[in-house]
Amino acid sequence: MNRSSSAIGETSSFAPPLPQELTKNLSCAEMAVLNLQSDRVNVRVAAEVADYLYRMAAGNLKRFATYFDLESGTARELYITQQSVCALVKAIA
Repeated sequence: MNRSSSAIGETSSFAPPLPQELTKNLSCAEMAVLNLQSDRVNVRVAAEVADYLYRMAAGNLKRFATYFDLESGTARELYITQQSVCALVKAIA
């Protein structure tokens, strides 16, 4: 679907906004109230946070970011390495 604007007089189909465009400025709580996010998301995040806290308290935390997709069942973690931390610092600087 072409999401660019067209010149006046041209015919084009309307492209509805993507879900991530609709929820860009909403918190997780606001999305949950609007029923835009699965209840499973909060359960998964709570499990990840609990694991982070447990490992931090035990002194063996080796990751600093976790990305997951419930629909596909995949997850990706970024581990605490000099390369990954430097890349993150450069990205946010």
